[in-house]
Amino acid sequence: MENDKKQAVVELMKEANKELVDEVKTLKADIELLKAAPAKNTEFLKGSGIEVGRPDYYKGFNFKVQGTDQPDLLPKNDKDRDRVVKEVIDIFSKYSKNPLIQKAAMQEGTSGEGSEYVPEQWFNTVIEKARLVSVALTACRRFPMAGNVLHIPKQGTSVTLTYAAEENASTESEPGSADVDITAKRYGLWGTVSQELLDDAMIDIYSYITRDAVEAAGQKIDNLVFNGDAYAFTGILGGGSTDVTFGASNTATSYTDMVSRNFFDAIYSLAGIRRRGAKWYLPREIMPYVMNLKFGASDSALMSVNPSAIAGYPFEEVEAITGTDATSTDFILFGNLDNYALGVRSMSQGIEVNPWAGTQFKQHQVLFRYFLRMAGAPIFADHFVNLKTL
Repeated sequence: MENDKKQAVVELMKEANKELVDEVKTLKADIELLKAAPAKNTEFLKGSGIEVGRPDYYKGFNFKVQGTDQPDLLPKNDKDRDRVVKEVIDIFSKYSKNPLIQKAAMQEGTSGEGSEYVPEQWFNTVIEKARLVSVALTACRRFPMAGNVLHIPKQGTSVTLTYAAEENASTESEPGSADVDITAKRYGLWGTVSQELLDDAMIDIYSYITRDAVEAAGQKIDNLVFNGDAYAFTGILGGGSTDVTFGASNTATSYTDMVSRNFFDAIYSLAGIRRRGAKWYLPREIMPYVMNLKFGASDSALMSVNPSAIAGYPFEEVEAITGTDATSTDFILFGNLDNYALGVRSMSQGIEVNPWAGTQFKQHQVLFRYFLRMAGAPIFADHFVNLKTL
């Protein structure tokens, strides 16, 4: 038994010695090859402008066989390292069958190579156009309406003084009275918005619609105050003012026939006390013609003394006044809007929302509406004058 153990140990030692002898033979063969191969200094990367080292190596052997450490071929800087890697891939990819090397580098600027992974940014607001400001809401005299109809008392006829001979009585005379009656009517809008849009939109849809509705309401009021309608507003242009016709000798059918005298005729159609605070209100389309007017054929321009005034009085552009060049049309108003009564019964403070209407509820839609109840009329029609074509 003891001899068997000794024999086993001997066999193991022989086997180990055989493996050692084989490794020594292999090492000797490698050394002979190394001795036969000349050393070569090689630059691994050209054209990058980055120093990557030039290691010595022997043909046919890797660094481990040579017994040397692998040199640091890549820079430590991340940006430079990315450049080196890309250049190495570019150099060897055309010789490689590896699809990963042959594939184009990923980049966010090219579809199919990574652009789909980069989200596009949207800012959560809407860049708005310049809004139109309501002239009438700013300048007219407002009257709160507690009911549907508003009566505004105004001065009627004045007393009259007459001659009376000695011992005779004067003629009886009392001042007259009158009023302005206005009846509020409703003007409004409504629409629907899907619940999905409200949930997913990047902006506040309600605020966006509200701003748009308020601007539209202001322009609607301007239109009603200046032009009137058949329901609740008496417009200043036309029935609510006195006409002065455009053109020399009152024969003009186009506002291109205007002369500077027309503006002075309009101004002095009103008594001096009625011109206090008066302005010109006109469409922007007619402004180039007004600015081209002169006092005479060779005189200075009508607005040369004060570019912000026409014949000495300030002016304001009103989009609601028509700019169409037509016959028998009022174009320019002169007067003080404080002499116009704007009755306000009620007005939406913002968009009103109702998410529970029958059909819309089933369709996941939300109703919204905006409205105003108003009326208006000139307090004194003879406090306004407008220029008009024949």
